[in-house]
Amino acid sequence: MRISTQNFYSGSGSRLSDLQARVDHTMQQITSRSKLQTPSQDPAAAVRTLEVTQSMAVREQFGKNRESVRSNLGLADSTLSSMLDNLAGINEQIILANNSTRTSQDLASIATVLKGQQDQMLALANTTDSSGNYIFSGQQSSIKPFQSDAEGVSYQGDEQPQMVQVETGREMAIREGGRSLFPKDGSNKDLFALLGQTIAQLQDGSLTPAQRADSLKALGQSIESTQVALSSRQTAVGVHMGELDRLDDLSGSRLLQSTEELSSLQDLDYNKTFSDLSRQLLSLQAAQKSFQMVSSLSLFNYLS
Repeated sequence: MRISTQNFYSGSGSRLSDLQARVDHTMQQITSRSKLQTPSQDPAAAVRTLEVTQSMAVREQFGKNRESVRSNLGLADSTLSSMLDNLAGINEQIILANNSTRTSQDLASIATVLKGQQDQMLALANTTDSSGNYIFSGQQSSIKPFQSDAEGVSYQGDEQPQMVQVETGREMAIREGGRSLFPKDGSNKDLFALLGQTIAQLQDGSLTPAQRADSLKALGQSIESTQVALSSRQTAVGVHMGELDRLDDLSGSRLLQSTEELSSLQDLDYNKTFSDLSRQLLSLQAAQKSFQMVSSLSLFNYLS
């Protein structure tokens, strides 16, 4: 009989411990606002939660990458617009210089304006982003791409775009090379070289309009080819920015789906949970009362 008494206490204790553990678990769910407390509770849900969480983290990083690319593309777009405006200003000076009635003083003034525009174009070509990287230097983003030397301006960057992953299976250039922005003519001279040549001739008061004509014509042609190159790059920038907007929309939809799935895996159904807690507390209280009543019976006192 003593064994039966021990069995009663053992079984009752186990039952009470189990009921108390259920209450504690539900209370933890309410406190943490999550129905998943340990992976062992629902291994499949725990694995899927980890997968969804990691996927969302990757997608958020893609979003940050897109913002960085968008920022640099916006900077490139505004810089290219300024460069095109600068070309228009240079062209205006060429038209003025082509007038045969200009005096040596007039031509010297035009040369001064052109020198300022040349310097401005060089500064624009060496534009840096918020991190101090040159936007037209390709992968050599820490190297100033267009540098003045004894022969004029030389390109020191490269033509390899610096790529950033903006979506699964999609990379986009955050920075590109700038050599192609200033095409060279048949004599292997680009805009900077022809500007330097024209400025020198305008400053030489001994030259006749006929002697300056070839340089002015070559500079005019260089302006046209440079305008085409800059406009082409600007169009590409616009296409990429449009693609980024579409990728943002797509990513937003996928993030929403992941958020909803994560919610279904983790979030509590508060009505059900509080109902479960109420039922569990009632069961625990009933078991405790039953144990107290039975353990106080004199028969058990005798048996023990």
